[in-house]
Amino acid sequence: MSGGPEFEKVENPLVQQLIGMGWKHNTGSLDHPSVSGRDSFREVLLKDDLRAALKRINLRDGQPWLDDSRISQAVSALDRISKPRLMEANQEATKLLLEGCVVEGLPGWDSGRARSIHYLDWDNPQNNSFRVINQFRVDTPGKAKEFIAPDLVLFVNGIPVVVIEAKSPSVAEPIAEAVNQLRRYSNERKAAGEVEDNEGNEKLFFTNQLLVATSFDEARVEFERAASLTRNERERRLLLERQGLRTWPRPAA
Repeated sequence: MSGGPEFEKVENPLVQQLIGMGWKHNTGSLDHPSVSGRDSFREVLLKDDLRAALKRINLRDGQPWLDDSRISQAVSALDRISKPRLMEANQEATKLLLEGCVVEGLPGWDSGRARSIHYLDWDNPQNNSFRVINQFRVDTPGKAKEFIAPDLVLFVNGIPVVVIEAKSPSVAEPIAEAVNQLRRYSNERKAAGEVEDNEGNEKLFFTNQLLVATSFDEARVEFERAASLTRNERERRLLLERQGLRTWPRPAA
């Protein structure tokens, strides 16, 4: 949405707040995927950002060591997750984000032992890239809708970790409507047997950590899988808060 009370009172102020916290902002396009750094609307990763981050944050003696082949292996591991249920896919993706991906080592480095490379720099958040894109189009494989376009998607190192749906305060029940729209985007209504056809694309939510429904000064946040995380994992998931997203919720210890 490029105007109206939803954009002016909810979406744009949030974007401006994120920019003030150091996030880069791109306005998405419903016609050209290249505007959001993708080759097609079927993709959900910003692969140029991801490849650059992998090379930047995985160092040997302070210097990058990953070649294109190893970087492609790590991107593929995150991009080609195949699980029958969204929760299972999210768990696999989250494990990769927390633990990294194992790739072949280098001759002469620790006897060529395989190495774990990381998608995120948990210890030094400033080494990561933070980007917000509004109206992020993702094509759907079903019949109900050709595509979805969440109001805001937040990316860390090109990985979508937050999906936000904003509603105008003039809507009768804005938070409930935003939550219902997020359920459509993630195909939860189909999974619950409420509809027959795909309404969204689960792939956008494989790496998701936060779902946010917001209207003016009110918001509802769902923290993915908080109950199943270890204490150490929960501490790592505060990455965005340390970067400046102060509404990042803290799961109970």
